[in-house]
Amino acid sequence: MRRLTSFAALVMVASFIRIEGVSMMPIDAQDRVAGIIAATRKALGGEDKIAGLKALSAEGPFRRSLGGRDMEGTLTVTLGRPDKMHRLEEMQMGGMVGGPLIERTMVLNGATSWEDSQNRGGMGGGMRIVMGGPGPGQGQMTPEQLNEARTRRMRVQMYRLTAALIADAGSQWVDAGIAESPDGKADILEIKEETGRTLRLFIDQGTKLPLMVQYQDPKPVIMMGGPRPGGPGGPGMPPPPPPPPGGAPSAGGPPLPAPAPASPEEMQKRMEEIRRNPPQLGTYAYHLSDFKKVDGIMLPHKIETSLDGEPNEEWTIEKYKVNPSIKADFWDKK
Repeated sequence: MRRLTSFAALVMVASFIRIEGVSMMPIDAQDRVAGIIAATRKALGGEDKIAGLKALSAEGPFRRSLGGRDMEGTLTVTLGRPDKMHRLEEMQMGGMVGGPLIERTMVLNGATSWEDSQNRGGMGGGMRIVMGGPGPGQGQMTPEQLNEARTRRMRVQMYRLTAALIADAGSQWVDAGIAESPDGKADILEIKEETGRTLRLFIDQGTKLPLMVQYQDPKPVIMMGGPRPGGPGGPGMPPPPPPPPGGAPSAGGPPLPAPAPASPEEMQKRMEEIRRNPPQLGTYAYHLSDFKKVDGIMLPHKIETSLDGEPNEEWTIEKYKVNPSIKADFWDKK
């Protein structure tokens, strides 16, 4: 992935500055926030258009860096305001001989949620991406606690996306200053997420459009599960090829073979270790660009995600649908 060089990259993490240093009374600060949001809504298409947006779907190819490898596929996100999100990823790990095809579904449906992951072909083993777990002393979570934690996580993810698309994160924004770079200035608004951490929205003072959304989350941990029957290494199939002598091939050489999967026992041990020692937090940012009007609403057609200043994901949105027709059971677990 290419290194981000946009205005947003120059002000990401904590590098923004608050210019002028003038402290304002709370009323003045909220008046400034209201003015920024009003101008942004107008630039996006107008208050009536945003208020009339009840559902939105976005679809297109993405590329993500995970564990030193690139994963490519298609990402489709459907939002049903105010509290529904359906996220479908269909992806394949690049640079692997016979790499697995992975389908991940994550659904927020009001006060409940569900997720599912399916591997199709390739290694046959399970691949698990872990974002964190219960801290020390919390023990095993009940089904109700698991649903509550999962629902909270997905609701936070939904609001990060709606903040990027329509400057709406479900809570009242607070003024956090102004960022500047050689390319221009951006107003900074922020809220406290349900995680207790801060979500920041950067709005370009020139175009009045959202420029970047910044937040903190645990860094992902990747575990490869053992083979299933019929997959490489399973009954009737040869084992995966050994790694090339000397480790990774040089640039332009043959693709790397799949890494040796962990046994169920090893997977369980690693999950317990993650529960005891959750992954470190990283600073993520959505960088928004290529705005185009769709049914009267200005929407970004490229969203690049960085992690601690390095490119992590690139999503090119090829198709939006504004207020699509959605069946009532679309949000139900199949």
